[in-house]
Amino acid sequence: MQIISSEKNNFAKILNNKWVQHISYWIFYLLFFAVTWGSYDMNFKKTMMVELINLPAKIALVYWVIYFLFPKFLYKRKIGKFILLFGISLIIVSFTQRFTDNYIILKYYLKEFEVQPIFSYVQIMRSSINLGTVMAIPFILKLVDHVNKVQQNEQLLVREKLEAELVFLKNQVQPHFLFNTLNSLYSLILKKSDQSLDVILKLSELLRYMLYETNSKSVDLQKEVDSIKSYLELEKIRYGDRIDLSFNIWGDIGLNQIAPMIILPFIENSFKHSTKGFDGNAWITIDLGIKNNQLKLNIENSIPQSGSDQESIIGGIGLQNVKRRLSLIYPENHDLKITANEDSYSVLLNLKLR
Repeated sequence: MQIISSEKNNFAKILNNKWVQHISYWIFYLLFFAVTWGSYDMNFKKTMMVELINLPAKIALVYWVIYFLFPKFLYKRKIGKFILLFGISLIIVSFTQRFTDNYIILKYYLKEFEVQPIFSYVQIMRSSINLGTVMAIPFILKLVDHVNKVQQNEQLLVREKLEAELVFLKNQVQPHFLFNTLNSLYSLILKKSDQSLDVILKLSELLRYMLYETNSKSVDLQKEVDSIKSYLELEKIRYGDRIDLSFNIWGDIGLNQIAPMIILPFIENSFKHSTKGFDGNAWITIDLGIKNNQLKLNIENSIPQSGSDQESIIGGIGLQNVKRRLSLIYPENHDLKITANEDSYSVLLNLKLR
């Protein structure tokens, strides 16, 4: 089986070789017209020689156009210059064929035909039309190949641009998150709290996750959930009983993957705004689960009256970045609803996992 597979691969390589393709085309062209014209008097040897005599000029014209005029002028949209130079090239080759017709072909092979003037307008037009038969297939194939390459390059540029944007957005999310966490640690150190050591431990776990896990396009959902738990532990240490926190997980989390740092910014945002103008009565409810390969995230939090600036709540670097990342990574596979009322704020995310 391996021998057969190897033979198929070698045969495929031969067929994909440009030299083989070009030589095969010219052989096919030569045989097709030699047989077509030779069928009138069944003198195939004569028509074969006629086609061979005219073939070098045709080959020169085809390769001159597709390998020089196309890339130099047509691909660069210099249409006027291309048409002019193509027309001149066609006329020159047509005149060349008029000489070979009169002094070689009609003299030695087609003696029954009457010799026409070299500069005959009708004969030059006839030669030009005849050249069209040999140019049609190579021109079409070359143009189709060029269009495909342009489309592939455009798709590659778009993909590279999106990937660069995703890296930029993710790199913005992480410093933003770390900045807020370090603020929490700073406040505990100022209070000389023993809990600052626990914060450092939890923070190291988060840093390990962000440095070593989030560089890939996707991570285990369980790891993302573990990072959320570490973050919640940090916030519990910071706020203690001053925030009523509920975190509920359901469904089979372990068998799914997700883009890193997608969920955490929403949770961090809920803490940020439930404690803005903190009045000691904040609450946050987080419900996260999996059903039919769909991640369902529902976050609700209180908004203190003194901090109910809805414009600032809906905005923010972290939240805007994660919304942009969702649109890039899951363009048609997510549904995000954000609602801000006078006393509460909610995020509802339905995400189809890959």
